[in-house]
Parts: sequence; C-alpha cells; structure tokens
Amino acid sequence: MVRDSARDAILDAAQAVVLERGAAHVTLDAVAERAGLSKGGVLYHFQNKDAMLSALVDRMVRTFEAMVAEKRTSLGDDPQRTLEAHVEAVFAMGDQMNDAACAMLPALASNPSLLEPLRVFYRDHFAELGASKVGFPQAAVVSLALDGLWLMDMLQISPLSEDDEAHIKQMLLRLATKPVAKSFSAS
Repeated sequence: MVRDSARDAILDAAQAVVLERGAAHVTLDAVAERAGLSKGGVLYHFQNKDAMLSALVDRMVRTFEAMVAEKRTSLGDDPQRTLEAHVEAVFAMGDQMNDAACAMLPALASNPSLLEPLRVFYRDHFAELGASKVGFPQAAVVSLALDGLWLMDMLQISPLSEDDEAHIKQMLLRLATKPVAKSFSAS
C-alpha cells in the first residue's frame, strides 16, 4: 500500500512494532519513536492506542479488499467472479500480512471492539456471496474453507504441502465457478 500521509506513516510504524515486538508492546510512544514523530503527532491522528489499532485492522482489511478487486479486474470485473477473485487473493497473500494478523491476535482477543472492521468486511462479503454464480450455500462453503486455510497458514500450523495447497486451490476455484447441486435447502 502506498504511504500517502502522516496517518499512513503512523500505521506503518504501528505495524512494524506489532511485527517486531507483538501487539502487547504497541504503545503510542513506541509508535511515535518508530515513525519519527512526537507522541502529540500520533495523538493528532489517533485519540488513543485502540483507535490506532482499529485503524491498523481496517487498513489490513482494505489491503485484502484491494487484492480481491485487483484479482477480480484480471478476471474481467464480473461481479459473479468475486468469489473466484477471493480464492486467488487468499492464496496470494504474503507472509507479512499473515505475520501482522497473527501478531494482532492478542490485542483482538483482549479488545473485541477492534474486530469491528472485520465484522463489516464479513457482513459485506457474505452479502456478496448471494451474487455468486454457484449460489450462496456453495459460495459460503468456499469462503469458510478459505478462512480455515488462511488461519492455519497464519498460525503456521498447516500440515499441508505446497502441492496439497495447489490442489486445494484448484478445487476451491472449481467450487467457486461450477455449481455442484441444482438446489439446496436448509432444513
């Protein structure tokens, strides 16, 4: 993501502190020092540490959304291919994003209000799944599988080889593009 303001510089510094020391060690002073600003300069943009961490989570979500949008554009910008783009984006995420997300887990667990940007993302994402050409239930299964794969990768607990992941990606892409059942009813 291109750094276009002091606010972004502060978030870059906050992410660096999270990656280097963990979310528990993120303080306004540590971020100010890392950003080359005064604490007052940080407080000008964020009223407190939680506001800064929430903005960092929001930026991570927006970065992922931009990846999905880029993949969707490469697929012809068809709204019905958003799920396919989502699959491609999850498999394209870099270690730095996973590492930052993992390092943020303690802060997110201790302050659930920081999860609001993720709540909004998932609300919107699941609303979009209805437009998928495979229908909501199948699209939801693909999305939930992606989240499971991402979580295992982020926590570095995945037993899957690169070949396994490549095969799973191909299967998820098929599931994202071809309906497996004509009808589905939840009982």
